[in-house]
Amino acid sequence: MAKFPALPATVDRYVREFLNRLAGRSGNAGDKAVLHSELAELGLAKEKGQRLSLPASAVGSITDTLEPVLPDTTVTGDGGNGGGVNTPDVPTPATGLSSNGIFGAVILQWDAPAYDGHNHTEVWRAQIDDRAQASLVHEASGSRYTDVTGNTTLHYYWVRHVNSAGQVSGFNALAGTAGQGTAIINLADLMLESPELSEQPFSVRNIGTEAEPEYVLIFNGYLAVNGPVNISQLQSGELQNGTALTVGQGSIELSTGSDGFGQMVITGSGGIATNDYLVLKEGRIESYIYTASSGHVRYKEVRRTESGIGRHNKTVVIPAYFKSQPTINLYPRDITVYNADYPDQSQRLELYHSSPMPHGSIEGAWVFKPYARLLLADGSKTEVRNALYQGASNTTTFTRGGVDQVKKVTLKGRVASQRSTGSGGTWQNRKVSVTLRYRQQWGEWIDGETVAVDIDQFTTHDIELSQTMTQGRYEVGLYFLAEDREGTFNSGSVTYDYRDENKIANPYQKTLSPTNSAQTFRHTISIGDPQIGSGWEISRILYFAKVDIRLEVRNLYRYDSKAWGQDKVKGRARVRLPNDRGEYNTYEKTTSNDSFTKEWEVTWFTDISMRWEDVVHKDGNIYPEVELWAERAGYDGQSQAGSFYEPNYVPSSQAYVHIREIAATIYYQRAQPVSDAPLNNFYWDTTAYDLGATDVSVADAIIHWTATGE
Repeated sequence: MAKFPALPATVDRYVREFLNRLAGRSGNAGDKAVLHSELAELGLAKEKGQRLSLPASAVGSITDTLEPVLPDTTVTGDGGNGGGVNTPDVPTPATGLSSNGIFGAVILQWDAPAYDGHNHTEVWRAQIDDRAQASLVHEASGSRYTDVTGNTTLHYYWVRHVNSAGQVSGFNALAGTAGQGTAIINLADLMLESPELSEQPFSVRNIGTEAEPEYVLIFNGYLAVNGPVNISQLQSGELQNGTALTVGQGSIELSTGSDGFGQMVITGSGGIATNDYLVLKEGRIESYIYTASSGHVRYKEVRRTESGIGRHNKTVVIPAYFKSQPTINLYPRDITVYNADYPDQSQRLELYHSSPMPHGSIEGAWVFKPYARLLLADGSKTEVRNALYQGASNTTTFTRGGVDQVKKVTLKGRVASQRSTGSGGTWQNRKVSVTLRYRQQWGEWIDGETVAVDIDQFTTHDIELSQTMTQGRYEVGLYFLAEDREGTFNSGSVTYDYRDENKIANPYQKTLSPTNSAQTFRHTISIGDPQIGSGWEISRILYFAKVDIRLEVRNLYRYDSKAWGQDKVKGRARVRLPNDRGEYNTYEKTTSNDSFTKEWEVTWFTDISMRWEDVVHKDGNIYPEVELWAERAGYDGQSQAGSFYEPNYVPSSQAYVHIREIAATIYYQRAQPVSDAPLNNFYWDTTAYDLGATDVSVADAIIHWTATGE
């Protein structure tokens, strides 16, 4: 939009004041004049022809150059109602609110609304994060607003949209968006730098008293001004209210503000209209920045700042002079921010201070105490205990040394207990009670939770006990008590003593060679009657032996006369040895051809390792028996020609067996006498601690502090 130009220094001060008000450079914002071109740019009116672009000429009325903009009444559809005018959308909730702290102000920004018919956005503010206590501070036509707070107070903000029909959207969020202006610059820190000046051209002094100060801006005697100096209507050596001393093209101005206090304004060429500027007023230095959308926004205020170091819980003196209570900020310096004694809890350093109070004897000085502490959050840890008792004692106690910050403990373990009644496999029913105990250092033991386990089998039972305490340092322990209860149970097993002995039997050998019909021969191998002592019984006998076998076979004639044919007696023989399954291992031989011969085919099976196990008979005899078998005899074919032949039968097969190195191991067992003493197994496996939050003072902390104020 069009801007009023800067005024020459020769303009009369009354005319200057009037024109500055019209231009919006002074007075209230509502006093600023609006140009015809600005109304057209805002879309509030339409230009007639090109009157606004013509050279300036006398205009009798605004209607000579502008005509009103009428609302849009275009029919968009009847919707079943015969047509109508465009209506705005229901406003959607605002989104994307963010804040940025600047010098004495907070810049707020949010997403542009995405619905038709938007009119403005409401900005609400509160000093606490509670939307119910917020108040409306601005109605923004755009998506940005600068809240000039003039301080560094923390505020919370909310925004919501309003359409052209006055309908209101929901707020952007339930929680407020925090915003805070930045720090203020102290007057004592203000310096003007110029290559033409070796010293400051002005100073601010108190010409009143300490109790009732009166600050004035004093120009040094050697002040040099390049360019015209405009001094309007001086009275008693002071600038009169509403007058200004302007240096250069409005870049420096000495004047009286609307609040009645004298001020010095430093800015760029053309004055403050569109420039950033600095104001010195009432002992303060304030700066403002200019943005096209928001105009001038208070940016920063320079205030007095002192800094130093202090120690935890020791008084700090803030040097004079502060008119009112300063604001204290603390920063860590030489502080240990981790304590290795608490590895199971997260840790956070906290710095805080007492309220600053006036010094008792130094006017304008203040005192306070800084503090530092290490905050421990809730935590937990689990230890493997691995404590075990095994024995006949029915009571046992385990304990564990002290642990800090405990507010709950959980102990896990196991128990098993058994006691024979002294007869066979009958056992007494048992019960084990376990009690969690705890105490503070040097205190008395306190019984906590107790659990009882009924035992009626040879099993191990899991236990878990918990106790919640007042947070502190505790020792913990477990007390075990085992005892009989009514009834018994049968274990189904007996415990035995064992022994064994070795015996050797005589070797055995046998040859079977039939001279007529086929033959079978069986023989029982025996080690003799095992000796059984008092109370002992044989559980099994294990036999071992080495065996050699020879089988011989040949084919012979079956009948007396060779003329009767070729019918043969084939040679066949076998030996069967018992095995530990109560069956036989068979070794057999049959002639391999059909010719008649008196020559033997011989097969050997030597050094056979045999093993028999007897868990049934247990009488010293091997079952089943050793068995030999051979085919019947035959005719060898020899006779006198033409005479009646008398048969001459000879063996067709032979079976031979030699059983040697016969040995046996006899295993005996005897039921053990059973003790009626108990056998207890008590275990403490793990300990879990819930650790409570607390704080640990950091007594040797050195803390950096700053004090800011008037």
